[in-house]
Amino acid sequence: MLVASFTTLAHAQSLDVLHWWTSAGEKRAVDQLVQQLDRRGLVWNDAAIPGGGGMAAVKVLKGRVLAGDPPDVAQVIGRTLTDWSDLGLVLPLDDVAQRGRWKSTMFPVVLQVVSHGGRVVAAPLGVHRINTLFYNQALWTRLKLQAPRSWDDVAQAAAALRRAGVTPLAWSDEPWQVATVFETLLLAEGGASLYAELAAAQRPQAWADARVLRALARLRWLRQLAGDAPGEPRWTDTTRQLYRGEAGMLIMGDWASGELMAWGAQAGRDYACAPVPDTADMHLYSVDTLAMLQSRRKRDALQEKLADIVTQPAVQLAYNQAKGSVPVRTDIDAAQLDDCARDSWQTLAHPGSRLVPSIAHRMAADESTKDALADALHRFVTNASQSPERAQERLVAIVRGAAR
Repeated sequence: MLVASFTTLAHAQSLDVLHWWTSAGEKRAVDQLVQQLDRRGLVWNDAAIPGGGGMAAVKVLKGRVLAGDPPDVAQVIGRTLTDWSDLGLVLPLDDVAQRGRWKSTMFPVVLQVVSHGGRVVAAPLGVHRINTLFYNQALWTRLKLQAPRSWDDVAQAAAALRRAGVTPLAWSDEPWQVATVFETLLLAEGGASLYAELAAAQRPQAWADARVLRALARLRWLRQLAGDAPGEPRWTDTTRQLYRGEAGMLIMGDWASGELMAWGAQAGRDYACAPVPDTADMHLYSVDTLAMLQSRRKRDALQEKLADIVTQPAVQLAYNQAKGSVPVRTDIDAAQLDDCARDSWQTLAHPGSRLVPSIAHRMAADESTKDALADALHRFVTNASQSPERAQERLVAIVRGAAR
C-alpha cells in the first residue's frame, strides 16, 4: 500500500516534456533544468526527439496532439506557439508571469515572443543569437590573423587558412543550416529595416530587392570557401571541424558554443565569436520556450510550477551557461557569462540595438514557408548552374504564395 501511494505521488509530481535538445551541449543544459526541478520536488520525464532543427520533434508533437495525447510540456516556439494558442491548446501563464514580475525582469522582446492575444502563453528559457561567426582561436594565433569583423577580414583569413591546408569555413548543405547562414546574410546585406520587412512577409516584393540578390551571391561565395561537395553533415559535425582545427570558421547560432563547451573548449581561449560581418549591434534571435499543453490530465498546478522554476535567476543562469544562449532576464550579472554570451546579452540590453526574429528558426515564418525557403536555398547552393536571379525569383514566389 505504501509503495502504491509513493508511486502515485511520484507520478503526480512529474511532467512529460517533449523537446529536441539532444546534442552534448543541449543535454548538459537540460540536465541543469532537471536538477533544479528535482531540488524542488518536480520530476522531468524526458521525451527527447533527435534531429537538427527540430523537424522530427515537431512531427511527433503534432501527431501526439492530434491523437489526443499531448505531452504536459513541449518545446513549442515562434509561429507554432501563437497558432496553437489560437486553438486553445496551451495553458496561459498570466498568473505565473505576474507573480514572477516578468514584465519588469525580462527583456521586452522576450515577453513579446511569449505573449499572444494579451496572454502569456509560454515560459521562456533563453535567447540564441543566430548571427554569430565562430573562429578557431589557436589557428588565428598561429597564423597571426585579425578577428573577422568584415568580409575583407573573412576573405583574407580564408586565403591564409587555405595556404595552411585548413578548410576556411565549416559548411553543411543541410537545408536548415543553409537557411541559417542565409538569414544572417540578409541581415548583413539589407540591414535591420529590410530584414524586418522580409521576416514579416507582408510585402512579398521586398524579396525582389537588390540586397537579397547580393545575399544570395554572398551565400554562394561562402559555400565555395568550404571546398567541393561538402555534403550534409549535422551541425554538431561542422562544429567539431571547428573544434579540431579542421576548419577555421563557422557561421551558426550560438548553440554551437554550448557544444564546444561540452567538449571542453573555452570561449576566448579555444574559440572566439564575432557578429557576422555588417551585423554588429544587431541581434538575430531565436528564443527557447516551453509551452504547457492542455489535456484531460489537468496538470495546471504542476505546469505553472515548472514555468515559475525555469524562469528564476539561478536556473536561468545555469541553463544558459550550458546551452550557449543567454538568460531572458535583465537582472542577471553579465560578468558571469563567457565572452560570446556577454556580447549577445549586452546587445540585447543596449537600447540602440536592432533586434530581429529568425526566419529559419520559427520566430517569423510558419513551418511550411520556412521549409519551402530552406529547400529553395538548398537547391541553389547545390546547383552551380542556377543563377542568383533565378533563386531570388523562387524566393519571391514562395513568400507571395504564403501571403495569400
